[in-house]
Amino acid sequence: MSSMKKSEELWWRSLRDRTSSPELLEESRQEFAEDASLLPDSFSRRRFMQIMGASAALAGMTGCRWPKEKILPYSSRPAGQEPGNTQAFASSMDLCGVGRGLLASSFEGRPIKIEGNPEHPASLGAADSFAQASVLQIYDPDRSQHLRYEGEDSDWDSFLAFARPHFAGIREARGKGLAILSNSSSSLSREAFRSRLQKELPEALWLDHEPLSRETQTAGLEIAYGKRLRAQFDLSHAERIVCLDEDLFGQHPDALHLTRSFSRFRRAEEGSMNRLYVLEPAFTMTGGMADHRKPLKVGEVDSFLHRLASLLGVPGFAHGKNDEFLQALADDLLEHRGKSLLCAGPRQPARVHALLALLNEKLGNVGKTLHYTEEFLPPSDSDSLRRLQRNLKKGRVSTLLILSSNPAYDAPRDLLPDLSKASTIHLGLYQDETAQLCDWHLPEAHYLESWGSSRTWDGTASPVQPLIEPLYGGKTQDEILSILFGEELDDWQLCRDSFGREMPESRWQKALHDGLLAGSESSPVQGKIREKKVLSAQEKPSHDSGLELVFSADASVLDGRFSNLAWLQETPDPVSKLTWDNAALLSPSTAAQLGIKDEDLLALELDGRSLKVAAMLVPGVAEDSVILPLGYGRRNAGRVGDGVGFDSYALRSSKSSWYSPALLLSKAGGKYKLALTQDHWMIDKLGFEERARRLPSLIRQGDLKEYQEHPDFARHMDHHPPLDSLWKEHEYPGHRWGMAIDLNSCTGCSACTVACQAENNIPVVGKAEVRRGREMSWIRMDRYFRGDLENPEMGVQPVACTHCELAPCEAVCPVGATAHSDEGLNDMAYNRCIGTRYCGNNCPFKVRRFNWFGYSSRASETEKMAYNPDVSVRGRGVMEKCSYCVQRIESARAKSKVEGRELRDGDVTPACAQTCPAEAIVFGDLNDRESRVFRLHENPRSYALFGELNLKSRTAYLARLKNPNPALVHEQGDQDGHHHG
Repeated sequence: MSSMKKSEELWWRSLRDRTSSPELLEESRQEFAEDASLLPDSFSRRRFMQIMGASAALAGMTGCRWPKEKILPYSSRPAGQEPGNTQAFASSMDLCGVGRGLLASSFEGRPIKIEGNPEHPASLGAADSFAQASVLQIYDPDRSQHLRYEGEDSDWDSFLAFARPHFAGIREARGKGLAILSNSSSSLSREAFRSRLQKELPEALWLDHEPLSRETQTAGLEIAYGKRLRAQFDLSHAERIVCLDEDLFGQHPDALHLTRSFSRFRRAEEGSMNRLYVLEPAFTMTGGMADHRKPLKVGEVDSFLHRLASLLGVPGFAHGKNDEFLQALADDLLEHRGKSLLCAGPRQPARVHALLALLNEKLGNVGKTLHYTEEFLPPSDSDSLRRLQRNLKKGRVSTLLILSSNPAYDAPRDLLPDLSKASTIHLGLYQDETAQLCDWHLPEAHYLESWGSSRTWDGTASPVQPLIEPLYGGKTQDEILSILFGEELDDWQLCRDSFGREMPESRWQKALHDGLLAGSESSPVQGKIREKKVLSAQEKPSHDSGLELVFSADASVLDGRFSNLAWLQETPDPVSKLTWDNAALLSPSTAAQLGIKDEDLLALELDGRSLKVAAMLVPGVAEDSVILPLGYGRRNAGRVGDGVGFDSYALRSSKSSWYSPALLLSKAGGKYKLALTQDHWMIDKLGFEERARRLPSLIRQGDLKEYQEHPDFARHMDHHPPLDSLWKEHEYPGHRWGMAIDLNSCTGCSACTVACQAENNIPVVGKAEVRRGREMSWIRMDRYFRGDLENPEMGVQPVACTHCELAPCEAVCPVGATAHSDEGLNDMAYNRCIGTRYCGNNCPFKVRRFNWFGYSSRASETEKMAYNPDVSVRGRGVMEKCSYCVQRIESARAKSKVEGRELRDGDVTPACAQTCPAEAIVFGDLNDRESRVFRLHENPRSYALFGELNLKSRTAYLARLKNPNPALVHEQGDQDGHHHG
């Protein structure tokens, strides 16, 4: 590759970066904002305290978690508990009706950290950002702490005094007048209660509601096979993957497992690579990993699929005009029969999923790259709310029990239930929008406070076990349902019974220990495709030329249930890099046609409903599509989530629950400030064209063919002669710690960022401070684009302290606060730091964070119980940064010493590497030539950021590889500006 790169082959962070905005260049050359040390007048002390209190994970009434008793010496400690050491307990977290296998760490009786369970098939040791942040939720000061009756505080005795006779009357009437509205749950006991309700209370109505329902997928398979089925994907055998409006690695319930199996098939050193085609309305994490990606409106997917079906030999479809991309895709799929996979997301109608099932059958994929299992969840789409609304209006519901659901906020606007029509009881973690309208509100126990169960995507049964007594006396759904049936059993007994009373105790104990019941996964279901049914369900594709509104789950708050978790609010969106808000995302071309600029306030109107929302221009959005993330604009989320962003549910209806081609858009006048991080901490502070002449690529990429011909292509991209040091490199006789980050695996999910935050007591700072570039995260996820504005390529790169051997930060510290350890770590002595910030100025990677306001100093003694005790809490006026999780190194060292052995490869895993679903981050001892990290450093794809500075960084990056279709290389290059060797 020529050292003179074409400008279209360069990576850029933002539209301002691409045009070498003078304002951006000036901003990037300043280490901090001009008045960064001042507290802005517009940022009230009250709001500051709200954000800081939430980031400190307020414990509220944590002191009541142990019963009152006489103080006794700790000479006889509880069995299995070691003072000063954390313990890990296997558990699971149910989210949207799908369980995730986890390990929850407890320190002297309180949960402080979540990891993935390495023995669990659903997580394989990984955990996403929602699971990582769930430990913050248990200490949320805004969690419901009291029962409420008609707006006044109450207690459980008062509720039981009401519930016992009330529910007894319902049982006598065989359930007449009772309706239950619940979230989707894979709990085994919930399933048992549902069956029991059908037998004992047949007049009752039980409905599930999930704002992010995947019911269209189930309905499509029901058309195709006549059964309610669930698709199980095996990406480890899929050589060709086609995703139509589906985010397998981000929003799919089985994303952790899918990411792991996909990334292991991207290692060219171990054999061939898979090939991923993605067609979607806006960039997702899956789209960022694609070998070929095309922006496509949601409403145009069925048209595309019809043409593809024709080329694959399905009668009754026309492929229309010659389409080189479509023909190449069809040929590639036909060439890989039995080794390919086609899938679509929940925004697509049932007929699309039915046709995909037919195409997978035609291609011989069923039984090889996917199989089907029975769907164990009941329907949870708009029909549930429609039935409830109809029964409420007709007076058939006198008692409505709402379990962990918030329809007053997230229901389609034409299906909002009239809660005044019945006596209402609400169970939830928060006194949310629905709780405010109910007669009774009951505090719910967090999953870390509960006994229970869940089933993962493949059906594996997993116990949920508590690490702490309910902080606020909350009850589980199972306990409330037990009251309904007049039994009043506790959650432990209900959990144990749900796994079978006849189960041997030894097997039950093993399930608790392992975090799953071995052999409980769902069995494959054989079915015969009903081709005629599939074809008759197809409709003539529409060709809408207007603006399309597309609703999407949010990467930070999902559907709004995590709105009050500041860790997630401050984690930048993987694509837009937006924090503390949502926005209407448009392509640059669509925005130009409408005269819209970033941060313009827009007026959106859909079927008579309207919403004002800020605009944001994002490359890769399909033309004439407007993407609107859900989950913001909350009114009763808590002090962190209230009033943040825009309520997208205001535009959602049962007819347009995912998208609508009838959007009316106009400029509302005025601006709305957004907090974006995409241009923060720039490490290549030159204009776009100037970078082409002077700097090597930060993200280095080639294709499979180039790699096979020149495995060390990444190292040839350096713009410098061979480097020599003036002195001999220091030798480390013991351990020499290092890290490797494989850009070919990383999806940019940001789970590492949240895991690092939880592990290292990193505070959040709030929207106003983020706008000033003061975010505190120790590992940031840089996102880049390159190529055409409308359909660029996306790349991601995690960046933290690289622990340089010749660290430029150390030479300029006047007090020696940052120095090398005897194992090569770039350590920080926080008590010695006087805050000159010289080290930050001299760091080329911009990974050091200055603690402007002592964000954690305002926490009370009770609040501090949420901190990781192995990591110091930093005060105001010091620099802080990644330490390679030195506390974990020391912990592993102590353990190996007790066991009388040396540290082994894999004994030490930093928080970022442990949670990574893609196994993109590897840590270990570079002195161990057999270690995985050493082998990755020696890999020909490895390179160093700013290697020309000869800093001898301990973190190496491995170049990305793409596996483009040879028939499309010229098209991809012409269209996207890709370089293919």
